[in-house]
Amino acid sequence: MSLIDTKDNPIPDGAVSGFLEMNGRIKLRYAHWPAAPGESCRGTVTILQGRAEFIEKYFEVVSDLRSRGYAVVAFDWRGQGGSTRLTRSPARGHVTNFKRYQQDLLAILKNVSLATYPGPHFALAHSTGGLILMSCSQRLRTMLDRAVITAPLLAIAPRDWESDLTAALRKLLRILTLGLFGRPQLRATRPSTSRLTETLGFGLARICAWTFLGRLYVPGGNGKLTLPFEENRQTADRQRYHRFSKILEEHPEIGIGSPTMSWLNAAAKAMKSMRQRSAGPEMRLPCLILGAGRDRIVSTPAIEEFVSRTKNASYIEISGAEHELLVEADRYRDQVWAAFDAFVPGLEADLVLDQAGAE
Repeated sequence: MSLIDTKDNPIPDGAVSGFLEMNGRIKLRYAHWPAAPGESCRGTVTILQGRAEFIEKYFEVVSDLRSRGYAVVAFDWRGQGGSTRLTRSPARGHVTNFKRYQQDLLAILKNVSLATYPGPHFALAHSTGGLILMSCSQRLRTMLDRAVITAPLLAIAPRDWESDLTAALRKLLRILTLGLFGRPQLRATRPSTSRLTETLGFGLARICAWTFLGRLYVPGGNGKLTLPFEENRQTADRQRYHRFSKILEEHPEIGIGSPTMSWLNAAAKAMKSMRQRSAGPEMRLPCLILGAGRDRIVSTPAIEEFVSRTKNASYIEISGAEHELLVEADRYRDQVWAAFDAFVPGLEADLVLDQAGAE
């Protein structure tokens, strides 16, 4: 499958696309672009998309990066976009272990990014892509110089009704025990993660992954590719949302629906690995992590907590923004790019400072 060109989302000029074969069975779709004509190449950025995404969704981001003087590489993770599906039902988002995604990333960097374009090499990772990058950052230190990560999937955000459910259960417990248990906390706090998902969902996913039920959708999941704009939790930008939704409506073959129980189990293991005490110090790759202030998909407090445990990551929160920072409204995207521009050329700035100090 080549790149898909639509009226509202044209392919940026200069694209080269192809497939990288993995173990003779999995084919990863990739595309790459040189820096924009007239721009001297400042390095190469490899884009790590989130779950259920596809290269075409990042065409605007590709153009933004190229105009800044960067060559760009983008690819689809196995099981989504134009890459090989892992189940007979192409709409199921499935994987059995996030180490498979790590293999995808290392292969793309080695055989496409590093083999095609000059350094320094950077990564721009989003959500699930951020979790994948962070979980194998030690192995990436010799391949990447810096990374910018938007809204990494370190924990699932609680739904609004979970706080109400918790309060109702606490009240019921207080009644049944004549006030001995279930007293409210002195300070009402919103849980930083979805306790329901982590307690029940992760446990159920683990059981299903061990049996023949791992390819089932998560509870409530289905093969729907899009939702009405009013029901989406990704972006507040109606135009951008309709743009990538229209791509899926016209070309459903590149979309996937809800994840499977095996995918959730694999994601749970990867998320929990990042909560280990050693995970912060082991993060050796210099990173800028951007959180979305109104994120309803991943837990922003969990991201802040992780950053507090590592010396190699800086954190900025984009107040008011939804989860998809790179396809948000311009007032939020402008802040993302300002942070990117200040952080990514850091190698050049460090070199200038070193030279100045030597003089």
